[in-house]
Amino acid sequence: MHPGCARKGSFGKVPSGPVCLVTKNSAESEASQQVGGWALSSVQARILEGVAAGFSSGRLSRELYLSSKTIDYHVRVMSDKLQASNRVALVSRAFVLEILCTDSWPPRIARGTVD
Repeated sequence: MHPGCARKGSFGKVPSGPVCLVTKNSAESEASQQVGGWALSSVQARILEGVAAGFSSGRLSRELYLSSKTIDYHVRVMSDKLQASNRVALVSRAFVLEILCTDSWPPRIARGTVD
């Protein structure tokens, strides 16, 4: 089991299962932490989880109450930071860098990755 993983709720309408807990600082609920030399916000973390679960930008925009252009923007920013040419490469890099837990479905952000 990946360190910091535990059983918790689910992402959007995806069935619940093992997920990683995301810790929060008291004063920084939307703050970010360094991951592989770059900062991952809580919004980006939720988007990355959705992309890893195979959700389209349209579905993510409905579930996260963001526009699909905002979803695409964050995917592009994360892809640029991780030097990934597409969504599949983005998810692969996130697993290699241990940003995503490897022992749960849908994939979840590892503890300590986001505030």
